[in-house]
Amino acid sequence: MKNLYLILFCFLPLLSCSQNKKSDTVPSVKEANLPAEKMFTTLKFESDGKPCLAFINNRYKNFKDKDLFTLSLFIMVNTTDKDPDGHPTEKEAAIFNKLQTEILLGMGKALGNFCHVGTTTMTGYRDILLYINEKDQEKAAGVLNRIKSANTRIIAYTFESDKNWEAVVAFDEAIE
Repeated sequence: MKNLYLILFCFLPLLSCSQNKKSDTVPSVKEANLPAEKMFTTLKFESDGKPCLAFINNRYKNFKDKDLFTLSLFIMVNTTDKDPDGHPTEKEAAIFNKLQTEILLGMGKALGNFCHVGTTTMTGYRDILLYINEKDQEKAAGVLNRIKSANTRIIAYTFESDKNWEAVVAFDEAIE
């Protein structure tokens, strides 16, 4: 399992958003100063007395262009092959990583810039945490509907207006 987490730390930073184009004007989504370097932090916490993990890109803690990505998109993925804590086995984690890569690549092609804030592992499921521009909701739903029709592990996805990124503020506060 430790090898899996090491692989995640090495691989996930390559899939997050990155583009650094500076401008004196208010940036558009295409010009957003997305964090160039990714550094994922592992956070351990409990939910309903069960152990949980989060891999959070700490470069978004002080991200100045959050106002361009005001729609949270959380994608819930079912964990079918579980350990006693309800967390994925190594085989299951490999399946999740492949699915997550497909989702992130699909979003990149359809949306251009978006923010991959991280991933949480809860008892029986995992969430992929993204923030997108509100105008991209229909495109993102199209990508997810296409992938979901071919992969039953995607349980659900939700869009919520979150101008201040309140849904992930606890993670930011937990990062030193």
